[in-house]
Amino acid sequence: MLTSPRLEGNAWLPDGRKMSFAEYGNPGGRPVIWLHGTPGGRRQIPQEARVAAKETNLRLIAIDRPGCGHSTPYQYDTVLEFATDLEVVVDLLGIDEFAMVGLSGGGPYVLASAYALAPRVAAAAVLGGVAPSVGPEAADGGPVKLTAQLQPLLVHLREPLAVTLTSLVGVLRPLGTPAIIAYGWLSPAGDRRVLNRPEMRAMFLDDIFSPGRLHAAVYDL
Repeated sequence: MLTSPRLEGNAWLPDGRKMSFAEYGNPGGRPVIWLHGTPGGRRQIPQEARVAAKETNLRLIAIDRPGCGHSTPYQYDTVLEFATDLEVVVDLLGIDEFAMVGLSGGGPYVLASAYALAPRVAAAAVLGGVAPSVGPEAADGGPVKLTAQLQPLLVHLREPLAVTLTSLVGVLRPLGTPAIIAYGWLSPAGDRRVLNRPEMRAMFLDDIFSPGRLHAAVYDL
């Protein structure tokens, strides 16, 4: 049901940490860096995007943010610091100029990278990006505002929460499909139509329940 990654591997950073990635499409095509949502990882690529990458001569590279998948857990002080790690990864992959796409929680990392790595980033797109949690454009309600209010507590609970979440994933795997179906029924009509598609369910299940960590889902809070 899903086109498998053409290549999966790890890029080692100067301080010994690693960032894992998966490639789709044409190895000689135009490079596009894909940053997953929260939660998510390098396999959070819709089937249509996997096929389109090959048909349109793109080298689509999805990267596990630190603490996700096989990437080493690491808590940045600012989102902008991610760009330093990303530059090391693209250099190791032999990439000069590239485009970027960020889904949901990956949106802030795309914007920060496009700013810090200009002019290497030829284009950047954010799909359903998460709203700012601080500053004049901060969300005035919902989960984003609640997360901002809980920051003093989260500072001390991030690591325990991350370890607990990662440990629960394997136990909850048999409930994955029913959980996605239930979530779909609680979602708006448009989201429900997407989540009812078998290939989209397969993508989310493969991504969330693939071996690895889910620390980044907590780090993003």
